[in-house]
Amino acid sequence: MDKVGGAQKHVEALAIHLKQDGHDVTVVTGSYQPSLWHLQEHKIPVISISALQRAIHLAKDFQAFWQLRAVFKHLQPDVIATHSSKAGVIGRIVGRLLQIPTIFTAHSWSFTEGVPYKKKLFYQRMERSIQPFTTKIITVSEYDRELALMKKVAPAHKLLTIHNGIDPIERNKTTEKIYMEQPVIVMVARFEVPKRQDVLLKTLAELTDIPWHLQLIGDGSLRPALEHFVEQNRLSNRVTFLGNQLDVHSYLEKGHLFVLLSDWEGLPISIIEAMRVGLPIIATNVGGVKELIIDRDNGFLVERENNELLKKRLHQLLMDAPLRGEMGTASEQRYLQYFTFIPMYQKTLMVYQQAVSELVKKGD
Repeated sequence: MDKVGGAQKHVEALAIHLKQDGHDVTVVTGSYQPSLWHLQEHKIPVISISALQRAIHLAKDFQAFWQLRAVFKHLQPDVIATHSSKAGVIGRIVGRLLQIPTIFTAHSWSFTEGVPYKKKLFYQRMERSIQPFTTKIITVSEYDRELALMKKVAPAHKLLTIHNGIDPIERNKTTEKIYMEQPVIVMVARFEVPKRQDVLLKTLAELTDIPWHLQLIGDGSLRPALEHFVEQNRLSNRVTFLGNQLDVHSYLEKGHLFVLLSDWEGLPISIIEAMRVGLPIIATNVGGVKELIIDRDNGFLVERENNELLKKRLHQLLMDAPLRGEMGTASEQRYLQYFTFIPMYQKTLMVYQQAVSELVKKGD
């Protein structure tokens, strides 16, 4: 949790609501940057295990295993909820060894479409081997549930879809859209694989004859190269790099169009945040994105690598304010109907409670 991302936001929101409902919650993570999160304000303990990192490293992974085992033996939790591939694998093994019910939430499978073939094959085999240690698997999109069934990584009775959801916010009706003479495009994403800020920048560089301004929220290792691209293409007065922002919704409220281009996804919370404030969306048709965006209704879906269609859709929405308004209204209505936080939270809590109950029955 040293970077802001959808899975991390999901964990934070669940932890805060669980604590508010009277549950004892501890967040265990790898690297941790407290300034990016609100966990301390809610007195939620955070245990940082430096050996737990994204990249595969046998020595550090073995170290992380023993450290996690020590933490869980000390905490003696009723249930372990794991998120992300690495924490999901090590956490489930430790949970099984300690006979603690363990839930895995797949925010996007590491063997999903778009992932390089060798990596895809490795993670597919890994998931198959680890699923017996898992009490239940939550997928954040129906796409991911069906993919898990198709690849035979888990039986149907262990899999269920719970769509991501976020809390409604008080809309500021007096917020003025900035740069009224040039529509503001917003993209919120880490500057890392699989996000494709580069594709958006290259496409917009071909649309300099029409008005637009781009705000890029997020940070990561790919940012310097893209800043160089912007400078080389004389787009500095049209592109703003905002870095990580805790107050993302205030930027979204002032925007006109949200774009998220990725090579693969689960069910992006950043898109749900944009829908919440009534923005039309352009996004790549990967993972569960089509469960959020109905093409030509609340936005446009574009296939990966189809840069000509992307250019056409950007031009269309940038030049048609009434269409942006119609699609934005459809976005907000779809968010309110399907992607608010409480239904997601209640379903997730029920999975945790059922996992604990099943263990008690087995004990009897």
